[in-house]
Parts: sequence; C-alpha cells; structure tokens
Amino acid sequence: MALIEHLERDNWKEFFSETFGYVLWTLRHDRFRHVGSAADDLRSWLALGGIPRVRHHLEWAMRMCEFPEERAIEVMKQVDQLVSDNRSELIGLARDGIIPGAGAPDAEGLSVADIDDALQRIERGERPFEEWMYAHGHTYDEVVEVYKSIDKWLVDHGIVDSPGPLPKRQ
Repeated sequence: MALIEHLERDNWKEFFSETFGYVLWTLRHDRFRHVGSAADDLRSWLALGGIPRVRHHLEWAMRMCEFPEERAIEVMKQVDQLVSDNRSELIGLARDGIIPGAGAPDAEGLSVADIDDALQRIERGERPFEEWMYAHGHTYDEVVEVYKSIDKWLVDHGIVDSPGPLPKRQ
C-alpha cells in the first residue's frame, strides 16, 4: 500500500513516524533492502531529493486524493516534526552523500557544509559559534546565556551529566 493510503487512516501519525524512522535506518544501514511500498515511496523521495521532494510528493498526492484541508495541514506539520526530531540523522545522511545535501534540513539558515565545517572546527578546539556571536556584536553576557541555555538542554535530555565550563571573558 502506498504511503498516501496509510495517511488516510486513523493511526496515520504513528505509522508515518515509524516508517520515517525505519526509512532513515535503511538509508544508513541497508539502502537496497526490500521494504514495503509505503517505506519505498519515502525512501526514494528522500534519496532523490531529500525533504523538499518528500514535501512535494505528499502535497501532490494529498491534492490528488482530495484530502481534507485539516488533514493535509496535519500531515505537513508531522513532516516538520519528523524533520526536527531526526535533524542530526538527516544532516548526517546528507553529509555522507546518501541524500542530497540541498535536500537536507537547514539548521536555522546553516547549510550542511556550514555545520560540517563548524563540527570540524569544534573538534580542533575552536569556538566558531562564540566567535560568530562576538563578530556580530553580542556581548560576553549574551554568549554566556547561550551556553547556559544549551547546557541546560543537554542536561535535561540526559546527553551530559553536568554543564561544561563557561567561556572566559574576552
């Protein structure tokens, strides 16, 4: 059954979320694995054009199937949520050339290449975001607030046990 047919059912959100996660896993680990037609639709759209192609095909299919406007809006909001929830995996797939880089989600205006460059700089001990903030007129206090906010999120989500050291005043 095609993906669009599943999106007409009552449990469509759960199915779509599970299929999306499974497709990302297959793209990373076994791209040519046999999958059902719904997963195959999503996998091919991602591989050929990334998230913009997924959006395009879903919008087209929902028009053809005459989805109620409320459901079409819900589906597109779910796409946004899935992209947000899986942003790092999508960026990694783009970085590894598995999905088109232009189709990978931007992170607040940053391209995949920008993020890759920033990660390499961070690995070398540089502080590219802090440098950017100072270069754009932000104060030390603002930089510290950003670090505190990020540290809180990392602790709240169990990624780190305790916050790291704050930057030294420049």
